[in-house]
Amino acid sequence: MIDARFFIALFKGSNINVVPVSLFQGYEQKSLIVYRNKKEIIVKMYCDQCKEYSKFNFTLASLNKPRGYRVCCAGCGNELGYVGPREDIEAIAEKHRRDVEALMREMGFDDYFTNPFIMYEMINHVHDMAENKKIQCQCGSYAVTANIGTDKIELICKNCGGKRIIKAASQKDLDIAKERPMIIIKSKLSGKKATGINR
Repeated sequence: MIDARFFIALFKGSNINVVPVSLFQGYEQKSLIVYRNKKEIIVKMYCDQCKEYSKFNFTLASLNKPRGYRVCCAGCGNELGYVGPREDIEAIAEKHRRDVEALMREMGFDDYFTNPFIMYEMINHVHDMAENKKIQCQCGSYAVTANIGTDKIELICKNCGGKRIIKAASQKDLDIAKERPMIIIKSKLSGKKATGINR
């Protein structure tokens, strides 16, 4: 019996979901769409950072490539997952899990945070938002520092001292944070809205 499947490891922060996909049927969920034409398999993967799908084309022969294909977002370059044979994809997924767990232990996350995996992912997300100027205070400043608690991140505007708490205890907290296009910090300057200061 021919195994008419290939496998996709979907990266969702520190979590990985290994999805078997039939060569003869389409597949669709929020972060993954797979279909085929006469010559190719078309894979669309959703990027939480860019809020859009990137499209990848694979020939049937290429799906058996040893170690598979690393798939990155066309917009921001974030790693979205791997496509290829089952054994190789599962090995990549397991290595990723071990690497994340080792990093957690090394940084002391597993002893301190309510949910270390969620906090690790939230720290990365908040960092990426700040790098892309998607965190701003109402006073207009983009200059932000952060205090990290056991289940939250406190963002503090360096210009006016305004604060914003980002909860980081559950998957729901992470999903809510990733749905926001911007994080706005409430200014300590009374009644002031954004002034266009870019500090």
